[in-house]
Amino acid sequence: MSASSRDALLANSDVHEKAIQKYITDHPNCDTKMVINAFQFDKISPAKVYELPRNLLHLNPENGRFKAELDVIREERKRDGKPLDLNPEDDDDVKTIRDMIRGIHPNNAERASAFKKLYDNIYEVAQKTATNGQEIPGLITHDGILVNGNRRDTVMEDLAETTKKQKGEPLKYHYIRVGILDKGVSRYDLWKNEAKEQISQESREEYDYVNSALEIKRGYELLTQKGLSPKKATDEIAKTLYGRSAKDVEDYIDFLKIADLFLKQIGKKDQYRYIQESGGGAGEKGIVTILQEVAKQRTKYDKEGWDAITLQKWFKTVSLFCVFSKIKPTVVSGGKKRKLSFGHREFRIFQRKAMATEDTRKRVFEAPVLSNVDMQKPTPEHALEFYQAIDRAQGYYDVQEDITNPLLLLERARDSLSKISQDLNGTYKSQMIKLIKDNKGEQFISDIKRMIADITKKISNRT
Repeated sequence: MSASSRDALLANSDVHEKAIQKYITDHPNCDTKMVINAFQFDKISPAKVYELPRNLLHLNPENGRFKAELDVIREERKRDGKPLDLNPEDDDDVKTIRDMIRGIHPNNAERASAFKKLYDNIYEVAQKTATNGQEIPGLITHDGILVNGNRRDTVMEDLAETTKKQKGEPLKYHYIRVGILDKGVSRYDLWKNEAKEQISQESREEYDYVNSALEIKRGYELLTQKGLSPKKATDEIAKTLYGRSAKDVEDYIDFLKIADLFLKQIGKKDQYRYIQESGGGAGEKGIVTILQEVAKQRTKYDKEGWDAITLQKWFKTVSLFCVFSKIKPTVVSGGKKRKLSFGHREFRIFQRKAMATEDTRKRVFEAPVLSNVDMQKPTPEHALEFYQAIDRAQGYYDVQEDITNPLLLLERARDSLSKISQDLNGTYKSQMIKLIKDNKGEQFISDIKRMIADITKKISNRT
């Protein structure tokens, strides 16, 4: 749990703690006789589980599950003249937190689907067992802040409202089972308890990649602030997160470093939501997947000894690729509309071909669009120029790959020229002629004629 979320309730901490203890004393049957293992004082120890009224507990306003979305909420609150931090004792702020958990606002289809799945599961168990459907206890601080269980609490809130309308049994959803941590546990202990449940491979519903990276960074910073070396901090986090290796932790941290550089490059510093919401259709993770690849490539290029200027040009190029991956531009070329694809599959081809050699890279890095484009406001025209620069580089790579098969290259050249000839007889003839004349196309035609004459002469001389 972050310092700001903890401090928000600090003034009333004693009041909340006394209310919880009084309820336990007055209702001895709330002791479930169960315990759950939790991190406390740098070791794992049992925390007793009680069934408590939910109105004695408070949501964590900086839950790692929606860390990226908090940037959007804070911008809205700043615009509306409200305090930036959410107050878990304010009804309107509680609704804001619950809507983030539900995936309603900011909109998050993946989170909304996961929330509905949990809702349906708890409701089904409740119907079959005549309980509130909760199978796994949550975890709270000594004064009632939910470390784990914010989603379960929100499901209970929704079920109470639904069953009330249906004249069912809403009262049973007013309670939740939680383990209670001892007073005085460290911020890192709180982080470990949340991260172990939500980022470990054994977790029931893992955070998305961006929020996982942000949460790991938070734990990493807590450890390095305590004096641990980067390696020891990474190893310690890996021990906490079941199924995650030190290399996994390093990958998350490296990803976030690249993400920070990218967001700064495009004028959106710390706006992680921009990255998070960039995916498209099924299997398309958008910028997240591309930036994971960029982080790996950056490490590779560092080892290969790329100089700082080349790395800078490369990073601007891949940043622009990411921007267009999010925008998904539609352009008009030769009088025809078409969508340009900058997905993660295209990025891998770009890396394999356009970045393969100094000659292929030159065709991209020296493209005028990289000097002319405003990274914060790229246009469809910029997208088309960039796409064409990449296409030229990849075409050059293909030619080099096929250099031992001149017939294949001649066939490809014939087919390309044939297509241009046919299209110049069509509806978009005037637009095509203008494009050719305005973009030094006539020089290309002159070069082609000269090369054909040269090839023909050399073949004739050989015979």
